[in-house]
Amino acid sequence: MNPQPKQKNFRSQKLCDLAREAPHCMYCGRTNMDDVVACHSNHLADGKGMSLKASDACAYLCPKCHDLVDERTSGYSEEFREYVFLYGAFKTWLWLLQTGHLKVAA
Repeated sequence: MNPQPKQKNFRSQKLCDLAREAPHCMYCGRTNMDDVVACHSNHLADGKGMSLKASDACAYLCPKCHDLVDERTSGYSEEFREYVFLYGAFKTWLWLLQTGHLKVAA
């Protein structure tokens, strides 16, 4: 049995840079425009590895929420951290579609 070839992680600097245009944190709603950053998943299934970021399918989060997702804020379960990322990612992609930054191919 041949092993499946590893997929390369999706990369898009433009997509990451769009975090600066986000109107607020896509999880908590904090509106300090200069602080919203692209937060990557921390799961192996999403391409995360040792010294390797997951694909650039990000959540646009404020530093406080990003710290929570990246375990720099203690006391939160893995399930809650994953929820924060996934909810933020959903809201991010919805915002990208609603604002025309992301278009669906016909």
